[in-house]
Amino acid sequence: MAWFTEDDLRAAAGDGSFRRGRDYVDAVGELQPTALGVRAAVRGKDVYEVWLGREKAALVGECGCPFGVEGNFCKHCVAVGLVLLADGAPGPEADLDAYLRSLDQRELVALVLEQAKRDPGLYRQLALRAGSTGAPQVAVLRRQLDTALRVHGFADASYVTRAKDVLDTVRDLVDAGHAAEARPLARHAVELLVDAMGAVDDSAGDVAGVCRRAVKLYARACAVARPNPAKLASWLFQLRRGWPTWPTIDIGDFAEPLGETGMAAYRTLVDDAWHALDGDSDDSDHAVLRAMREQLAKASGDVDTLVDVFADGLPAVRSFREIVSLLRHSGRLDEAIRWAERGVAETRDLSLTELLVESYLDGQRGDDAVELRKADLRSARTRVCYGRLRDTAVSAKVWSGLRPWALDVLPPEELVGALLDDGDVEEAWLAAVKHDCAGTEVVRSRAETQPAEVLAAYRALVTECLSRGGRECYREACVLLKEMASCAERCGESVSGFVASLRMAHSRRPALLDELRRAGF
Repeated sequence: MAWFTEDDLRAAAGDGSFRRGRDYVDAVGELQPTALGVRAAVRGKDVYEVWLGREKAALVGECGCPFGVEGNFCKHCVAVGLVLLADGAPGPEADLDAYLRSLDQRELVALVLEQAKRDPGLYRQLALRAGSTGAPQVAVLRRQLDTALRVHGFADASYVTRAKDVLDTVRDLVDAGHAAEARPLARHAVELLVDAMGAVDDSAGDVAGVCRRAVKLYARACAVARPNPAKLASWLFQLRRGWPTWPTIDIGDFAEPLGETGMAAYRTLVDDAWHALDGDSDDSDHAVLRAMREQLAKASGDVDTLVDVFADGLPAVRSFREIVSLLRHSGRLDEAIRWAERGVAETRDLSLTELLVESYLDGQRGDDAVELRKADLRSARTRVCYGRLRDTAVSAKVWSGLRPWALDVLPPEELVGALLDDGDVEEAWLAAVKHDCAGTEVVRSRAETQPAEVLAAYRALVTECLSRGGRECYREACVLLKEMASCAERCGESVSGFVASLRMAHSRRPALLDELRRAGF
């Protein structure tokens, strides 16, 4: 039997990954027993190797997907666990612990070395452990790191596994109090992984995930064993500038090792590069430097500085939205409103209008919010704009007096739709009859309570549908006929005469006659 329960799986993965893991149960390959668990391949965006095991009676899991590489118990681990729970564990295994303990040291060493000759993964792990045991052998570890991560031509499927082994060793060095030795190794790992990005098909994001982990590991080592802050700032700047997409570097992760001196140096490098941009500069260079400036501003916690950075992107809608959202979150509502008003005036963007309405209401300026919605309704006389005005006016507690005006603004078809949205089917039907615009939506709504009143409207809808021609329109007409027949039956009437007239009028349309037959007419 499995050594864990479904509750253990949920606790290890969290509700989100556990829920998504259920969808991958059918994608799990054959379960292969290992000394302390099972291994299986799971097909997602790629094929990922998953290992589930026990560590001091606790459930642990490893996966090669981007989320799993960062040390998380992912949905693929959940899927393997669910399969194991459903199928039961593999049959009884030999007592490896007792067997290995029965061997003397020479026999055990020979056994391990013989296996290491055939298993590159085992050899790599043993070599990394040998180099990190006792006083770390940095030169040996660096050579192992180069062997594992340097790409010649292209990277094979084991690249991510090799990278994970290397980073595990560097992490263990930091944990063991050897951050000074681990720091240059972590930095070199980042550089090799970044170089590999150009030689690897990383559509699944596996290498990118390992690269993010390496950057965070380097930041952690730097926080313990501080490098020269100016040199660290220069390295971070060149790395981020040279690779616009990867790795993703959060300068906040390096705030502690950089200190005031390093952050100032980094800020100077970014500002100088930003001011050196001109009309011939590449768009990606603008985007990278802008992102770097945003990170610096966020790390400083200075709202005004961040507003200035966002403002460099104006008149882009995104920049207005970022500024308004930032000021709202910072409790500076009046300033947020002024920026939102400017954004709406310059862009007429709907998302900014929504932000401005929300800000008006939060600032007890319901009248301004309503006036903005009224202007939009005058500009676009649709049921959608009517609905937005209604929702805003309800929040401002002025809807009852405003509704007649809003309905009067709408053209007939939009009026009918708006009344339906209000739940006023009776008024919507009367308006449709008055303006001769009884569409499918209002006819179906009226049919629920007054089937006799809609028969003529259904005839008109079917006739109009057939006039457009084509098999799709014929199928639509048959759907309407079925609805009409249901209404007629509830009234004690029949549509057979109407159907007969259609067959006669369209006797030369074999596609229509075929669809009528398929629909049961």
